[in-house]
Amino acid sequence: MPCSTSCSGIRVHIRESWPRPPLLFGAAVFTVVALLLGRGVLPSQDPPALAVSAPDGIRIVLGEGFPSPGVHQYSDGSTLSDVINLTGLAGDVAAPRLVAVDEAELVDGMALAIIVTQDGSREIRAEWMPARQRLALGIPLHPDRMSRDDWVALPGIGEKLARQIELDRQKYGDFGRFEALDRVKGIGPAKLKALREFFVKNDN
Repeated sequence: MPCSTSCSGIRVHIRESWPRPPLLFGAAVFTVVALLLGRGVLPSQDPPALAVSAPDGIRIVLGEGFPSPGVHQYSDGSTLSDVINLTGLAGDVAAPRLVAVDEAELVDGMALAIIVTQDGSREIRAEWMPARQRLALGIPLHPDRMSRDDWVALPGIGEKLARQIELDRQKYGDFGRFEALDRVKGIGPAKLKALREFFVKNDN
């Protein structure tokens, strides 16, 4: 029951309790939501917490010989010298001198390892991540950066076709671009269409 107080001629009404929403209203809301879920109007599962997009820069695997092995992200245009400086290897005076370090830009999907040669110096060996790992990281493949195992890992390419691709590349040289794979016997328009999603970045 409302009551009122007076102070300096101002009347203030104080409500002792607020009315509760009717129980039927809550039941009606619950019923509507249940019906919408049942008919598929609302999503049946939770949306992802974050929107996942390809990161800027390049992803490089640092392997044997590096202080922090694993996948690391670097800025576009990074070189082997940049990696050595960022990993702290440049200041390691007790370590043998690193050789074979050029200023060529690193490429997304490279795998680096430091090997010790017979004379005790250390060299950086650059290879490529396995195709499955590149695809898992959202890195498009390149036909000139594939091993036979990489080719076999793709759907629709078995040992025989992988061997044919390798022989073609040895005989005629690098493909240069994805579309050049059509020169390989056994790869026609349908096969190219099926493989395109693994090799060509989708910017949409």
